[in-house]
Amino acid sequence: MAKIDQLPSDSVLQTYVGAKDFMDSYGVDIRQRQDLQQCDMRELAEQFGNIELGWAIWLLKLRNILMSPLKLKTTDDLAAEQAKKPATEKRVGDRVAFFRIFEILDDEIILGEDDWHQDFRVSLYRTKGKNARVIMTTVCKRHNAFGHAYLAAILPFHKIIVCATLDDGAKKRFRPTA
Repeated sequence: MAKIDQLPSDSVLQTYVGAKDFMDSYGVDIRQRQDLQQCDMRELAEQFGNIELGWAIWLLKLRNILMSPLKLKTTDDLAAEQAKKPATEKRVGDRVAFFRIFEILDDEIILGEDDWHQDFRVSLYRTKGKNARVIMTTVCKRHNAFGHAYLAAILPFHKIIVCATLDDGAKKRFRPTA
């Protein structure tokens, strides 16, 4: 079960986060999941980044409807940019679900998006062995009052979706894409 965690000290996201930025971290146990401990980080991102929870998909659709008049990027717009190729062939600039890939390391992948109201980054960080887990950290850089209001409005849903997504990703069958 996903729990509040913290951004690992050696995460590349440490260099991105500023003093006034929003940040939260949640982690989930993968000690029993050798497949998730050994897979490519792009595959891990597909495992945890592709939301398959009906209620969460509905919330994202509602968000798209409410925010599109404000010229915010919708998840549909972003997903349409996704290259149709196996996860292990994706590079920086490609997408996992509706998240742009910013950096790929052996045990961490940085995803996110930039918009007029806020920029955000998501780190999926994996530890292995006796304390194996996946830590999902979100950092938001708000650019204006709307960015602050938007984050305040979505934050309760964000936390629920992140925890449910981590739990779902840790439980569901791993599907290598290559």
